[in-house]
Amino acid sequence: MYIEELKPGVTRISASPDWPRPYVGVGGAMHGNEPCGAEAISRIALAFEEGTLAPAKGTIFLVHANPLATAQGRRHTPEGEDLNRLWDFEFTETLREDAWGYEHHRVLELKDVLGELDVFLDLHSAGTSTPAFGVSNGEAQIDEIAKQIGIAYLVQSWYGLADKVIIGFLKLTGVPALSVECGAHDDPEISDKAQQIALSFLRVTGAIDDGHASNGSDVRTVHVVEKITKPSKEFYFGEQWTGFQTLAPGTLLGRDRVTEIRVSQRCYAVLPNLDVDVGDDVIYLAVDT
Repeated sequence: MYIEELKPGVTRISASPDWPRPYVGVGGAMHGNEPCGAEAISRIALAFEEGTLAPAKGTIFLVHANPLATAQGRRHTPEGEDLNRLWDFEFTETLREDAWGYEHHRVLELKDVLGELDVFLDLHSAGTSTPAFGVSNGEAQIDEIAKQIGIAYLVQSWYGLADKVIIGFLKLTGVPALSVECGAHDDPEISDKAQQIALSFLRVTGAIDDGHASNGSDVRTVHVVEKITKPSKEFYFGEQWTGFQTLAPGTLLGRDRVTEIRVSQRCYAVLPNLDVDVGDDVIYLAVDT
C-alpha cells in the first residue's frame, strides 16, 4: 500500500505506486465548525495506515478542506470567508490579493487536486437536527451512488448556491460530486455517521472492498426551490423547525416587526438556522420531484 501527503490536509492512498485512476475523493470540514467529516477521514486514514483497511482499485484522496478553521472551531477564519462560497473564484477578479484571507488561498490550493478527481464526496453537519441528506451536482452516476450510502433524502437541485459551492465547481469540470449533511453538529454520534457514509461511498465506487455491503436505503428526491435570507436581527421562526420537517401551505415560516413570511405550498424545511448574520440564508424550502 502507498500513502502520500500531497499537500497539508490532502492524503492519497493506492495499492499501486503509479497512483492509477479512478481518483475517488472524500472531503470533510469545508466549514471548520463541522469537524465530523475531518474526524471521519482521519479514522479512515488511520485504518489504512494500520492495515485494517486496504484500497481495492484506483487512488483514494482524503481531503481535510479547512484545517485552520477546524483548529479554531469557526465556520471560517476571522480574516477569511466561507470556503464553500468561493468555488466560483470570483474573488480573484474582484478582491485585491493582499486582502485575501486563508480560505481564498486554500481554495486555490485545493482547486487542482479536486478538479482532477473522478468522483467526490463532501461531508458536512448542520446546526439543527436533520436526517442525513445529500445534494447532488447532477453529473452521471452520482444519484445512483447517493442511493446506496445510507441517506434519507437527495436534493437534485439547489436554488441560489450551485455556482459557488464545491460540487458546483466540480460539475463544471464534469466530476460527479455529492455533498452530504450527516446530521446535527451536536449529535454525539455524528462522526460515526459521517464515517459510515464515507465508507459506504468508498465501497460503492469500488475504491475499497472490505466485505461489507453498501448501506442502501429508500431515498426521497427533492428540489430546493427557495431560499429565505434573514431580514433582521429580530427575525424568528414560527416554530423551532427541524430538517425536512413538512410545512403545510400557509404555515408561518417566520416574522419580525415588519416582515411575515408564510409558505405558499407544501414543502420541506431544509437547514433552518437562525444563528446567521442578517442577509445570510436562514432556511431553504424544498419540494418533491
